[in-house]
Amino acid sequence: MVRFSTIAFVLLAAGAASAAERKFERTFEVSPGGVLTVNADSASVNVSAGDTNQVRVTINVRGEDEDLAKATLDASQKDDGVTVIMRMRAKDSWSQHSPIMDGRINVTVPKHYGIDVRTDGGSVELVNTVGSARLRTSGGGIVAKNVDGNVEAKTSGGGILAESIRGDVDATASGGDVRLVHIDGKIRGQTSGGSMKCSLVGTNRGISATTSGGSIQLSLPKDTTANFEATMSGGKFSSDIPFTATERRDEYVSGSINGGGETIEVRTSGGGVSLSAAN
Repeated sequence: MVRFSTIAFVLLAAGAASAAERKFERTFEVSPGGVLTVNADSASVNVSAGDTNQVRVTINVRGEDEDLAKATLDASQKDDGVTVIMRMRAKDSWSQHSPIMDGRINVTVPKHYGIDVRTDGGSVELVNTVGSARLRTSGGGIVAKNVDGNVEAKTSGGGILAESIRGDVDATASGGDVRLVHIDGKIRGQTSGGSMKCSLVGTNRGISATTSGGSIQLSLPKDTTANFEATMSGGKFSSDIPFTATERRDEYVSGSINGGGETIEVRTSGGGVSLSAAN
């Protein structure tokens, strides 16, 4: 049986119609190990871990009264977790009015909880959870910090920061810098317009880093073993880690680090590549 401890659904008028705010709150009693699913037409999403077996949802939306009244704000519970929805009602075919709303979704989950977030416009932030996470936005930056689990992050308009991740990281940005730092897992990073920084902790499980417009910096433990390949256009290769080159050209270098191991492959069309030893 679905249980929830609090429900609030408030429509606040803040003077003029264009300054109205709508607020939605709900709290669910859950078991650890479930999955939070967030599906939003346009909202910034913040998810963090709490110290209770509850999922607490707060949605704040600002816009015109008419648009707010038509929007769908909802949260529901099923056996496998909690689903949060923020929908703008599709405009009528005869209307020239397109809803413009500023939405913010804040969710607190148990420490051990999977995360699946999609928003068509807004930033996404995730902190302190244990479990796999999938984070997607069509227009905004993504931040994931202190996550124990695999992280997939994709944005069509912004940068990505993944920090202190104990799991594999797969990050794709259409335009922005990508920083994947203190990663204990396999690393894949790609951006169409920005620089890239990757720093590994623990064993090399494979690294792939690609950018169409910027430099690539890799920081590795001194005892990292790897087969290495770098392709560059518009920059140089440098390394302060012992590196044995098997092939070196103006825009290409390959070889091994500490005798070879899992492959590290980097490609940049607009910058150089540097290797450094982690502190």
